[in-house]
Amino acid sequence: MELGWAYPRRRELIDRLLRNVTVDQYKHPIHFQDERKFFPIHKVEIGMPKYRLQNGRTTDAQEEVIAEEGLPEDFFERDIELEEAHKKQHTILKKQLKIGGIDLLSYFKDRDQEEPLILDNNGFVVNGNRRLCTMRELNQEDINAGKYNRRFSHIEVIILPPCSEDDILTLEGKLQIVEDIKADYVWTAEGCMYRSLRDKKRYTTERIAGIYDKKKEYIEELILLLSYVDQYLASRNIPKKYQEIINEKFAFEAIVKGRKKLGDNVDKKDLFQTVAFSVIENPLSGIGRLHSFIPKIVDNLDAIIERAKQVFPLESDESTEVEDFADGLLGGVEVQTDLSNLIQTLDKEENRENVVHVAKDVIDAEEDRQQRYTVIQKIQRANSLLQDAVNIFDEDTEQEGIQAQLDSIEAHIAELKEKLLNVTH
Repeated sequence: MELGWAYPRRRELIDRLLRNVTVDQYKHPIHFQDERKFFPIHKVEIGMPKYRLQNGRTTDAQEEVIAEEGLPEDFFERDIELEEAHKKQHTILKKQLKIGGIDLLSYFKDRDQEEPLILDNNGFVVNGNRRLCTMRELNQEDINAGKYNRRFSHIEVIILPPCSEDDILTLEGKLQIVEDIKADYVWTAEGCMYRSLRDKKRYTTERIAGIYDKKKEYIEELILLLSYVDQYLASRNIPKKYQEIINEKFAFEAIVKGRKKLGDNVDKKDLFQTVAFSVIENPLSGIGRLHSFIPKIVDNLDAIIERAKQVFPLESDESTEVEDFADGLLGGVEVQTDLSNLIQTLDKEENRENVVHVAKDVIDAEEDRQQRYTVIQKIQRANSLLQDAVNIFDEDTEQEGIQAQLDSIEAHIAELKEKLLNVTH
């Protein structure tokens, strides 16, 4: 399969196509460089265009490939013509042909190309990389089947004039929100794209927000979220395996919020994060949705710490003897457990599932206590309201329905008394 002609050959064809545009040639409109423009549609061989390796949708998958295969960090950037990079990009795109409930291979099995791909003036695909991958796969199927009239031997494209990287990124951002056969960005890919622009291109978050029509805070929060995802995956020895946590965005958002809630106590923040990571890795039955359970860890963190100290006792050398200055003159010594040592203990692979059990037991016990306490609270509130009713009752009070309500109250009181009697005995 041909994954893009060599640059001189592409360049020669593009120059020829642009020179020979006719007046009656079909044109395709796009919003580009802040105005609606019409570009001539050209027909080219399917092997001619090159994938755009700086493709926002595939940024996270590229990072995964780099980590998995031990490739240089700039593998997809240092030589955008490199055949090996385009082969890997084709493989990445092929895995993304079924996203958001749309299977592009099935879609194009029965349909022709409906809109042109958008190429820059050097023949790289600015928009339509997944569609190009799909049509190349279907074209190859026809070749393998020995078909003479292959449906996608040639494809329609439009060619942009020379432009800036910002122009291309802005166009990419606007086109991806169009409803059609285009799927929304996966959140990890979106975060990786923003982070790459910030760290590698040195774009400010304000500039990125402007290009993609997002709020600056949204960009920063997504990049921050991704940092915790990377910490989690690295701690589980599966760096950059974003597919492993693709459905847990809300859980990681709960971690970010939980750390903020704990203020400046770094040790408690890290211990909370350690427990939360174990919960994501070992979601025990009965804990419900992770993004609902993780905030409960924050609310019960002190109790979880105390229980964890009992279940996972630290070795004697893991305690730090700190001299209490107030008692120092009398020779008093206060032994304090170092939370950082407890974190290391809880984060051991053999302890992680038990950590989740500890957290669940503490939270279940607290919820049970709260439920029992709620009963007396409700009875006290009911008694208070009844006392108010007694105090304001007079000859002008509307009496219709009161007797029925009193009968119902007496029935509830009798039921509660019976339950109380059974518990007492």
